Amino acid sequence: NLLRILLMKVSFVMHTLCGLSLAADKNMPHPHHGVLEKYERLHPQKYGLVLKDVSAEQLRSGKPVVQLISLTGGFKRAASIQDIPAPPSVVWGRIMDFNRYPQMVENVAECEIYKRLTGPAERQEVWARYKVAAGPFKMEYFMYHVFEPRKNAMTFCLDYERCSDFTDTVGYWYVEDLGESDGCCWSRVYYSTDSQLPGWIPGFAKQQLITLALRKTTAWVDTECKKMQGLEVGATNPLQRIPRLASVAFAALIPSWLFMRLIGLLKSS
Repeated sequence: NLLRILLMKVSFVMHTLCGLSLAADKNMPHPHHGVLEKYERLHPQKYGLVLKDVSAEQLRSGKPVVQLISLTGGFKRAASIQDIPAPPSVVWGRIMDFNRYPQMVENVAECEIYKRLTGPAERQEVWARYKVAAGPFKMEYFMYHVFEPRKNAMTFCLDYERCSDFTDTVGYWYVEDLGESDGCCWSRVYYSTDSQLPGWIPGFAKQQLITLALRKTTAWVDTECKKMQGLEVGATNPLQRIPRLASVAFAALIPSWLFMRLIGLLKSS
């Protein structure tokens, strides 16, 4: 926890030194309409996310498989892939439950939906305000999410009609139905985001920061899905069950996408 807070403080300093810290304001538009290319709701292979030489044991170990991909223009694609013992409906139920993020996700002080639209084929468009905090450091931003169940994917980017504390952020969730095995339904969860750290940060440090962030990307979803189903949090065997009232006592783990938004989405100085 101390490391996470220290890294958050580093992000605050980075924003200040780069002169990129914006004052969040719902009544003002963002300074631009996106500097990062937005994701589409496509299969992970379209974004270079493949599982070559990755075993099922690794994916079901309770720890995500981390991938870092270099993109043109100096951007980095950071991805986390993990198998979770829950059907896609349960997984999406946790990811899309934005109003409960303060209870599920550490360091999320506030999260509230301010607009929602439902379209054909259960397509959802959701606009939400986030406020994250660690000690005296707080940041606020406005996000636009598009979820298409039939495509098994949800994309997100800033709501550029409102001014956020972040320069830019784009990302993507994808949930694959793996069916049933070992007496349990499984889903493969992909999380990916593109970023560009300031040029003055050494290359080795950039990779370490991103890798640290990714190691917990999908962990909070895994934790909350297990709690929802009464599975023991941290158990390697999905059939180990504990009473539901006891399971809710487990704390959710911080997802790296929060950390990535704090430290990884700044233009090079």
